[in-house]
Amino acid sequence: MADVGVVVEKFARRRRAFRVKNWELTLGLVIVGLLVVAAILAPVIAPYNPNAINILHALEKPSWSHLMGTDFVGRDLFSRVLYGLRVDLLVVAVITYVGLAIGVTVGTVAGYLGGWFDAVVGRIADTVISFPFIVLVLAVIAIVGPGLKGVAIGIIVVGWALYARLARSEMLAMKEQPFMLATKALGYSNTRAIFRHALPNLVRSSLVYSTVDVVVNMLVLAGMSYLGLGQQAPGADLGSIIAGGQEYLLNAWWITTIPGAVLVLFGIGVSLIGDGLTNGELSMATI
Repeated sequence: MADVGVVVEKFARRRRAFRVKNWELTLGLVIVGLLVVAAILAPVIAPYNPNAINILHALEKPSWSHLMGTDFVGRDLFSRVLYGLRVDLLVVAVITYVGLAIGVTVGTVAGYLGGWFDAVVGRIADTVISFPFIVLVLAVIAIVGPGLKGVAIGIIVVGWALYARLARSEMLAMKEQPFMLATKALGYSNTRAIFRHALPNLVRSSLVYSTVDVVVNMLVLAGMSYLGLGQQAPGADLGSIIAGGQEYLLNAWWITTIPGAVLVLFGIGVSLIGDGLTNGELSMATI
């Protein structure tokens, strides 16, 4: 009974340490959660049509009637930021986790099967990774055409490779573990061994890495829109809003500064989630 008490006390102490160390995860979830809720409720929260032009109220400073001011043609910036954030979050979530699903699946299968399939996947992934990320995305956009579709396809075509390399390297080590060797001894098929036993144990590290990838993809999406290759007018996303206000930066700072601050806030929130997940893994590993 004494041993049980010691184990319970040790477990409780480690749980308290886990909670203290995981303040990053809590704060990150709060920040990202608020932004996601605001984006989802944009049709309810936004006081104006994001594309409604009113020249008489052009370049108005932030006020109670226009919380974030107006742009150069009188469009309400608060409404445009909400709808732009909604577009960005949806596109970034799709391109990040579609790439993750493809990369983790291909990398896991390649690491488990080995042979020619592993060699082909490895060479393709190495080729994609060796090229500059932005250059490949721009090349795909040149083929598909400007717009969110071209940016999404370009990022997915490039982004899967890193997840594939990460999953493959972990699979090479995991397939020598006793529980994976047992799947062969029990006569399980390769499909069952990979997708039921290996893949669930591999996906966690890729999910942690995806918190970094989400921020990168958000910045790439904003950058493409800033260059005029992403969201097309009259639609709005954060990058296109920032681009539209660059000519008025000295006398209407809010057009570029506020959407930029939203981008920074989102990046901080996602980064805190990634740090919290990493610290959580380390804490749980010591229990």
